[in-house]
Amino acid sequence: MWPHDAIDGWNDDVNARLYAEFCRDYPLYSQTSRDLAARADLNGKRAAVDLCGGTGVTAAILLDAMASQARVVSVDSAEAMQRVGRRTLADPRVTWVTAKAEAVADYIDEQVDAVVCNSAIWKTDTPATFAAVKRILRRGGRFVFNVGGGFAGLACPRGCPRPAKPSLNDLINAIAVLDYGYMPHRETSAPILTRAVLGEQLTEAGFTTITSDVFTYQGTLEEKRAWLSIPLFARPPGQLTHGQRMEILHKAFARVDKSQTSITEWLVIVAEA
Repeated sequence: MWPHDAIDGWNDDVNARLYAEFCRDYPLYSQTSRDLAARADLNGKRAAVDLCGGTGVTAAILLDAMASQARVVSVDSAEAMQRVGRRTLADPRVTWVTAKAEAVADYIDEQVDAVVCNSAIWKTDTPATFAAVKRILRRGGRFVFNVGGGFAGLACPRGCPRPAKPSLNDLINAIAVLDYGYMPHRETSAPILTRAVLGEQLTEAGFTTITSDVFTYQGTLEEKRAWLSIPLFARPPGQLTHGQRMEILHKAFARVDKSQTSITEWLVIVAEA
């Protein structure tokens, strides 16, 4: 079973709008997109795919890094996300395709120079997605994607020091339990996409892994508060309503030490066809 924000809910107009507003107001997704674009060898290239492209944040950055006549195909299975993208990125060089990542080769009938996927590869059937991407990449083309630290096995190992003061997540969980009767439950985690696992899957699909590095992003607590306000990312998961989660977030943010920062890590893979 995937975590609650893995698949369901992306095709929702409210969630898509709030996600787009977050991307406009905070740099998380643009910074991770720029990191991926820098690794994709796009200088002078003319065709790329933004896989699981959502509202087009990554597509816009790919266009900036490519030749002036370049084209980007943004592929995503959520029509709601793409509706927002079509409004906010009204660029004739972008083609919007509504499809699952695993089926991308069924919708693109020519080979492309690069395929980039920001923050979403873990939501797909990775062996099937890798095989489909291999079919559309020209020989020597690059496939660049990242995986959030928790899903890549990069989480802080047991025994590492914790902050002296409670984190925003700590306060959210405590308030949910004490004030709302929340009963924490163990979520069945998604498969851990470690370097080794991804390397084996990429090799099986016919890729050569060039690099696998860790990208660290440091944000503010205000940015994390805004991210947790997006319905799909709201915490804690389970039986509470979205309204209750927003009440809990408001209370937790009022109590948290605002001098803390929010640090996330991403495993970044560069593979070549």
